Amino acid sequence: MPWKGYNFEDAVLISERLVYEDIDTSFHIRKYEIQTHMTSQGPERITNKIPHLEAHLRRNLDKNGIVMLGSWVETGDILVGKLTPQVVTESLYAPEDRLLSAILGIQVSTSKETCLKLHRGGRGRIIDVRWV
Repeated sequence: MPWKGYNFEDAVLISERLVYEDIDTSFHIRKYEIQTHMTSQGPERITNKIPHLEAHLRRNLDKNGIVMLGSWVETGDILVGKLTPQVVTESLYAPEDRLLSAILGIQVSTSKETCLKLHRGGRGRIIDVRWV
């Protein structure tokens, strides 16, 4: 609507009351699902212990690897932490991983990170979480 009847401006006037009384607001609820499967190398695991992933990306996960109820999430945040086992030959390990394995006997993780992440442009608050 034009301001004071002048039609030369491309502007819209919104009453402050509409903002404070939450008139003309909307909610969009999206449902995200993830499944785990049994692979030939073993079962996929839901966990919050994901190697090579920074702590700030895991900040919304609970001890089981599921996003916490009430968390504010934004693009790229992890909703469910999931690891899929994969076959890796000794030659495909990084040099530092082979060194750890040879000297200290530390078993290097052979799992691939297959987490459920929030899509690009998405953000919001988690209102429900269910295990089925």
